[in-house]
Amino acid sequence: MKIMAVAGLASIATPRAALACATCISSPFGDQSYNWPYLGLILLPFGLIVAIAGILGYHAYFGARKDIQIIKETT
Repeated sequence: MKIMAVAGLASIATPRAALACATCISSPFGDQSYNWPYLGLILLPFGLIVAIAGILGYHAYFGARKDIQIIKETT
């Protein structure tokens, strides 16, 4: 019985080969398409900042031009 327990513990404790994802298995460093998601996540905040600044700048510029036309004196 002890031999079976030791054999079972040994089979559980032995390390097995680690399985990689499909991209890593198919071509090691040949296909670098896994870099695009990281690049997108890094550049996304900068793109959002540029978009928000552009919208605010557009409204500030054209909003100021409309206010000048409204404030004219009519006397």
